[in-house]
Amino acid sequence: MANDRPAGFVPIPQELDTQAKFFIWDMDVVAIFLTVLSLGLFVGSFWLGTAAGLLLARLWARMAQGQAKGFGIHTLYWHLPGNVFKRLPASWHRDFLG
Repeated sequence: MANDRPAGFVPIPQELDTQAKFFIWDMDVVAIFLTVLSLGLFVGSFWLGTAAGLLLARLWARMAQGQAKGFGIHTLYWHLPGNVFKRLPASWHRDFLG
């Protein structure tokens, strides 16, 4: 009875806009942890990278808790210098060719 699903069964997500997950963690939290861990490995301190990665990932998860979905990309949009999102047209353009 472990596999009582019919052949060809594809699970359908409950929401269409669910965030990507890595096991039980959101991808933005995992990305922060892996980035800081990689920096720690680069400077030669695995344990410092692990501890700092866990700390920053936990802080980010707490800060993003209760915020809108896509909080990370919204934060990057407002706080990164320059025009990072070049594919987006300027907000004052109203006539699009297509």
